[in-house]
Amino acid sequence: MRLSTSTNIMEDAEKVFDVISLEECVVSLKEAGYKYIDINLAGQGRPGMPLTQDDWLEWAQRVREFADKLGVEFKQSHAYFYNQSDFSLPDRDWREELVRRSIIASGILGVEWMVMHPANMRDEVWYDPEAALRFNVEYHLPYVELAKKHNVGIAIENMLERGKMRRFSAHPDELIALVDEINDPSVGICWDFGHANVTGVNQPEALRRIGSWLKATHVADNHGEQDEHLPPFYGTVDWRGVMKALKDIGYAGDFAFEIQFFTDVLPGDLKLRHNLLKFTYDLGSYLLALE
Repeated sequence: MRLSTSTNIMEDAEKVFDVISLEECVVSLKEAGYKYIDINLAGQGRPGMPLTQDDWLEWAQRVREFADKLGVEFKQSHAYFYNQSDFSLPDRDWREELVRRSIIASGILGVEWMVMHPANMRDEVWYDPEAALRFNVEYHLPYVELAKKHNVGIAIENMLERGKMRRFSAHPDELIALVDEINDPSVGICWDFGHANVTGVNQPEALRRIGSWLKATHVADNHGEQDEHLPPFYGTVDWRGVMKALKDIGYAGDFAFEIQFFTDVLPGDLKLRHNLLKFTYDLGSYLLALE
Protein backbone atom coordinates (compact mmCIF):
# COMPACT_ATOMS: atom_id res chain seq x y z
CA MET A 1 0.00 0.00 0.00
CA ARG A 2 0.99 3.59 -0.62
CA LEU A 3 0.34 6.17 2.08
CA SER A 4 -1.49 9.15 0.62
CA THR A 5 -3.77 12.00 1.59
CA SER A 6 -6.38 14.07 -0.16
CA THR A 7 -5.50 17.67 -0.88
CA ASN A 8 -8.68 18.58 1.00
CA ILE A 9 -6.59 18.26 4.18
CA MET A 10 -5.44 21.82 3.37
CA GLU A 11 -8.43 23.30 1.54
CA ASP A 12 -10.03 25.11 4.49
CA ALA A 13 -8.56 27.39 7.14
CA GLU A 14 -10.84 28.33 10.05
CA LYS A 15 -13.62 26.80 7.92
CA VAL A 16 -12.93 29.18 5.02
CA PHE A 17 -12.31 27.53 1.64
CA ASP A 18 -9.30 28.21 -0.61
CA VAL A 19 -7.12 30.14 1.83
CA ILE A 20 -4.17 27.86 1.02
CA SER A 21 -3.27 27.34 -2.64
CA LEU A 22 -2.98 23.90 -4.18
CA GLU A 23 0.74 24.48 -4.74
CA GLU A 24 1.26 25.43 -1.08
CA CYS A 25 -0.67 22.32 -0.10
CA VAL A 26 1.47 20.03 -2.24
CA VAL A 27 4.71 21.54 -0.91
CA SER A 28 3.50 21.20 2.68
CA LEU A 29 2.53 17.57 2.17
CA LYS A 30 5.91 16.79 0.61
CA GLU A 31 7.65 18.39 3.60
CA ALA A 32 5.51 16.26 5.96
CA GLY A 33 6.70 13.10 4.19
CA TYR A 34 4.00 12.39 1.61
CA LYS A 35 5.12 11.27 -1.85
CA TYR A 36 1.67 10.23 -3.09
CA ILE A 37 -1.25 12.65 -3.09
CA ASP A 38 -4.97 12.29 -3.85
CA ILE A 39 -6.02 15.45 -5.70
CA ASN A 40 -9.52 16.60 -4.80
CA LEU A 41 -10.95 17.75 -8.14
CA ALA A 42 -14.34 18.22 -6.48
CA GLY A 43 -12.81 21.15 -4.61
CA GLN A 44 -11.11 22.41 -7.76
CA GLY A 45 -14.53 22.35 -9.45
CA ARG A 46 -16.17 24.79 -7.06
CA PRO A 47 -17.30 28.14 -8.56
CA GLY A 48 -14.29 30.24 -9.51
CA MET A 49 -11.80 27.41 -9.05
CA PRO A 50 -9.38 26.24 -11.79
CA LEU A 51 -11.43 23.34 -13.15
CA THR A 52 -14.24 25.79 -14.01
CA GLN A 53 -12.03 28.16 -16.00
CA ASP A 54 -11.39 28.30 -19.75
CA ASP A 55 -7.71 27.41 -19.25
CA TRP A 56 -8.40 24.29 -17.14
CA LEU A 57 -6.33 22.06 -19.42
CA GLU A 58 -3.30 24.33 -19.12
CA TRP A 59 -3.84 24.47 -15.35
CA ALA A 60 -3.80 20.67 -15.11
CA GLN A 61 -0.57 20.55 -17.10
CA ARG A 62 1.04 23.18 -14.86
CA VAL A 63 0.07 21.22 -11.74
CA ARG A 64 1.52 18.04 -13.24
CA GLU A 65 4.81 19.78 -14.06
CA PHE A 66 4.92 21.33 -10.58
CA ALA A 67 4.41 17.93 -8.94
CA ASP A 68 7.00 16.27 -11.17
CA LYS A 69 9.64 18.85 -10.23
CA LEU A 70 8.80 18.41 -6.56
CA GLY A 71 8.95 14.61 -6.78
CA VAL A 72 5.36 13.82 -5.76
CA GLU A 73 2.74 11.83 -7.67
CA PHE A 74 -1.01 12.01 -8.02
CA LYS A 75 -2.05 8.34 -8.07
CA GLN A 76 -5.65 8.91 -6.96
CA SER A 77 -8.19 11.69 -7.52
CA HIS A 78 -11.75 12.53 -6.59
CA ALA A 79 -14.07 13.62 -9.39
CA TYR A 80 -16.51 16.49 -9.16
CA PHE A 81 -19.79 15.12 -7.84
CA TYR A 82 -23.46 16.02 -7.50
CA ASN A 83 -26.78 14.17 -7.38
CA GLN A 84 -26.78 12.65 -10.87
CA SER A 85 -30.31 11.28 -10.52
CA ASP A 86 -31.79 14.77 -10.09
CA PHE A 87 -32.83 15.83 -13.59
CA SER A 88 -34.50 19.01 -12.31
CA LEU A 89 -31.16 20.76 -11.77
CA PRO A 90 -30.99 23.75 -14.16
CA ASP A 91 -27.20 23.50 -14.48
CA ARG A 92 -27.02 19.73 -14.88
CA ASP A 93 -25.14 19.98 -18.20
CA TRP A 94 -22.45 22.14 -16.58
CA ARG A 95 -22.09 19.70 -13.71
CA GLU A 96 -21.67 16.88 -16.20
CA GLU A 97 -19.00 18.93 -17.95
CA LEU A 98 -17.12 19.18 -14.65
CA VAL A 99 -17.23 15.39 -14.31
CA ARG A 100 -15.83 15.12 -17.84
CA ARG A 101 -13.09 17.63 -17.03
CA SER A 102 -12.24 15.68 -13.88
CA ILE A 103 -11.49 12.61 -15.99
CA ILE A 104 -9.36 14.44 -18.54
CA ALA A 105 -7.48 16.39 -15.86
CA SER A 106 -6.84 13.14 -13.98
CA GLY A 107 -5.25 11.72 -17.11
CA ILE A 108 -2.97 14.73 -17.47
CA LEU A 109 -2.00 14.50 -13.79
CA GLY A 110 -1.04 10.82 -14.09
CA VAL A 111 -3.84 9.53 -11.87
CA GLU A 112 -4.36 5.76 -11.87
CA TRP A 113 -7.78 5.68 -10.16
CA MET A 114 -10.35 8.48 -10.08
CA VAL A 115 -13.09 8.10 -7.46
CA MET A 116 -16.70 8.75 -8.51
CA HIS A 117 -19.85 8.83 -6.41
CA PRO A 118 -22.68 6.60 -7.58
CA ALA A 119 -26.04 8.23 -8.31
CA ASN A 120 -27.65 9.26 -5.05
CA MET A 121 -30.82 7.17 -5.29
CA ARG A 122 -32.38 6.97 -1.84
CA ASP A 123 -35.76 7.14 -0.19
CA GLU A 124 -37.15 6.63 3.31
CA VAL A 125 -40.19 4.68 2.16
CA TRP A 126 -39.58 3.27 -1.32
CA TYR A 127 -36.28 1.88 -2.56
CA ASP A 128 -35.66 -0.16 -5.70
CA PRO A 129 -32.09 -1.50 -5.77
CA GLU A 130 -32.55 -2.96 -9.26
CA ALA A 131 -33.63 0.39 -10.69
CA ALA A 132 -30.71 2.08 -8.92
CA LEU A 133 -28.32 -0.50 -10.32
CA ARG A 134 -29.61 -0.05 -13.89
CA PHE A 135 -29.39 3.73 -13.64
CA ASN A 136 -25.83 3.61 -12.34
CA VAL A 137 -24.66 1.17 -15.00
CA GLU A 138 -26.09 3.35 -17.78
CA TYR A 139 -24.75 6.54 -16.19
CA HIS A 140 -21.19 5.31 -15.70
CA LEU A 141 -20.60 3.42 -18.95
CA PRO A 142 -19.86 6.49 -21.14
CA TYR A 143 -17.45 7.81 -18.52
CA VAL A 144 -15.70 4.45 -18.33
CA GLU A 145 -14.99 4.68 -22.07
CA LEU A 146 -13.79 8.28 -21.77
CA ALA A 147 -11.57 7.40 -18.82
CA LYS A 148 -9.95 4.53 -20.69
CA LYS A 149 -8.98 6.93 -23.47
CA HIS A 150 -7.10 8.97 -20.86
CA ASN A 151 -5.55 5.95 -19.07
CA VAL A 152 -7.61 6.50 -15.92
CA GLY A 153 -9.46 3.83 -13.95
CA ILE A 154 -12.77 4.63 -12.25
CA ALA A 155 -13.33 3.56 -8.64
CA ILE A 156 -16.94 3.86 -7.50
CA GLU A 157 -17.35 4.80 -3.84
CA ASN A 158 -19.59 3.35 -1.13
CA MET A 159 -21.98 5.97 0.25
CA LEU A 160 -23.49 6.10 3.73
CA GLU A 161 -26.96 5.70 5.11
CA ARG A 162 -28.50 6.39 8.50
CA GLY A 163 -31.63 5.11 10.16
CA LYS A 164 -34.50 4.31 7.76
CA MET A 165 -32.87 6.04 4.79
CA ARG A 166 -31.74 3.49 2.19
CA ARG A 167 -29.08 4.58 -0.25
CA PHE A 168 -27.59 2.75 -3.22
CA SER A 169 -24.00 1.50 -2.70
CA ALA A 170 -24.00 1.86 1.08
CA HIS A 171 -23.56 -1.91 1.30
CA PRO A 172 -20.80 -3.90 -0.41
CA ASP A 173 -23.12 -6.23 -2.34
CA GLU A 174 -24.55 -3.30 -4.32
CA LEU A 175 -21.11 -2.00 -5.24
CA ILE A 176 -19.96 -5.47 -6.22
CA ALA A 177 -23.07 -5.90 -8.37
CA LEU A 178 -22.39 -2.57 -10.08
CA VAL A 179 -18.77 -3.22 -11.02
CA ASP A 180 -19.63 -6.79 -11.96
CA GLU A 181 -22.37 -5.56 -14.29
CA ILE A 182 -20.08 -2.99 -15.91
CA ASN A 183 -17.52 -5.78 -16.24
CA ASP A 184 -14.46 -3.78 -17.23
CA PRO A 185 -10.97 -4.12 -15.64
CA SER A 186 -10.68 -0.32 -15.57
CA VAL A 187 -13.60 -0.12 -13.10
CA GLY A 188 -13.33 -0.97 -9.42
CA ILE A 189 -14.37 0.08 -5.94
CA CYS A 190 -13.28 2.85 -3.58
CA TRP A 191 -13.94 1.93 0.03
CA ASP A 192 -14.71 4.84 2.37
CA PHE A 193 -14.17 3.64 5.94
CA GLY A 194 -16.04 6.56 7.48
CA HIS A 195 -19.13 5.98 5.33
CA ALA A 196 -19.12 2.28 6.18
CA ASN A 197 -18.79 2.99 9.91
CA VAL A 198 -21.87 5.24 9.91
CA THR A 199 -23.79 2.61 7.91
CA GLY A 200 -22.78 -0.10 10.39
CA VAL A 201 -20.99 -2.38 7.95
CA ASN A 202 -18.65 -5.12 9.20
CA GLN A 203 -15.66 -3.66 7.39
CA PRO A 204 -13.12 -6.51 7.53
CA GLU A 205 -15.78 -8.86 6.20
CA ALA A 206 -16.80 -6.37 3.48
CA LEU A 207 -13.20 -5.86 2.36
CA ARG A 208 -12.69 -9.60 2.02
CA ARG A 209 -15.84 -9.85 -0.08
CA ILE A 210 -14.74 -6.97 -2.30
CA GLY A 211 -11.27 -8.46 -2.72
CA SER A 212 -9.53 -7.58 -5.96
CA TRP A 213 -12.26 -5.10 -6.92
CA LEU A 214 -10.79 -2.72 -4.34
CA LYS A 215 -8.77 -0.06 -6.20
CA ALA A 216 -8.88 3.03 -3.96
CA THR A 217 -9.62 4.06 -0.37
CA HIS A 218 -10.85 7.02 1.65
CA VAL A 219 -9.41 6.68 5.14
CA ALA A 220 -11.29 8.46 7.93
CA ASP A 221 -12.78 7.70 11.32
CA ASN A 222 -15.94 8.76 13.15
CA HIS A 223 -18.16 7.73 16.05
CA GLY A 224 -20.75 5.94 13.91
CA GLU A 225 -23.33 8.73 13.79
CA GLN A 226 -22.03 11.21 11.21
CA ASP A 227 -19.22 11.51 8.68
CA GLU A 228 -16.74 13.36 10.88
CA HIS A 229 -13.61 12.85 8.70
CA LEU A 230 -11.32 12.28 11.68
CA PRO A 231 -7.96 10.47 11.66
CA PRO A 232 -7.81 6.77 12.56
CA PHE A 233 -8.18 5.95 16.27
CA TYR A 234 -10.16 9.16 16.88
CA GLY A 235 -13.45 7.29 16.39
CA THR A 236 -14.80 3.76 16.51
CA VAL A 237 -13.50 2.06 13.34
CA ASP A 238 -11.67 -1.23 14.02
CA TRP A 239 -8.40 -0.21 12.39
CA ARG A 240 -6.46 -3.33 13.35
CA GLY A 241 -9.14 -5.51 11.81
CA VAL A 242 -9.28 -3.27 8.75
CA MET A 243 -5.52 -3.32 8.18
CA LYS A 244 -5.39 -7.10 8.49
CA ALA A 245 -8.18 -7.45 5.93
CA LEU A 246 -6.44 -5.08 3.50
CA LYS A 247 -3.27 -7.15 3.74
CA ASP A 248 -5.17 -10.42 3.46
CA ILE A 249 -6.69 -9.37 0.12
CA GLY A 250 -3.35 -8.05 -1.15
CA TYR A 251 -4.50 -4.46 -1.60
CA ALA A 252 -1.61 -2.45 -3.07
CA GLY A 253 -3.20 0.90 -3.93
CA ASP A 254 -3.45 4.18 -2.07
CA PHE A 255 -4.26 4.28 1.63
CA ALA A 256 -5.56 7.82 1.28
CA PHE A 257 -6.57 10.01 4.19
CA GLU A 258 -9.74 12.08 3.80
CA ILE A 259 -9.59 13.86 7.16
CA GLN A 260 -10.31 17.48 6.30
CA PHE A 261 -12.42 18.11 9.42
CA PHE A 262 -9.31 17.42 11.51
CA THR A 263 -7.48 20.39 9.99
CA ASP A 264 -10.11 22.83 8.72
CA VAL A 265 -10.46 24.58 12.08
CA LEU A 266 -6.81 25.70 12.04
CA PRO A 267 -5.58 29.03 10.67
CA GLY A 268 -3.84 28.95 7.31
CA ASP A 269 -0.37 29.46 8.76
CA LEU A 270 1.75 26.72 7.14
CA LYS A 271 4.26 26.56 9.99
CA LEU A 272 1.43 26.01 12.45
CA ARG A 273 0.03 23.19 10.33
CA HIS A 274 3.35 21.44 9.68
CA ASN A 275 3.48 19.35 12.85
CA LEU A 276 -0.13 18.24 12.39
CA LEU A 277 0.53 17.14 8.81
CA LYS A 278 3.65 15.31 9.97
CA PHE A 279 1.56 13.59 12.65
CA THR A 280 -0.90 12.32 10.01
CA TYR A 281 2.00 10.94 7.98
CA ASP A 282 3.46 9.19 11.03
CA LEU A 283 0.03 7.82 11.96
CA GLY A 284 -0.46 6.45 8.45
CA SER A 285 2.99 4.90 8.49
CA TYR A 286 2.15 3.21 11.78
CA LEU A 287 -1.03 1.74 10.34
CA LEU A 288 0.72 0.42 7.24
CA ALA A 289 3.30 -1.29 9.46
CA LEU A 290 0.69 -3.17 11.52
CA GLU A 291 0.87 -6.95 11.19
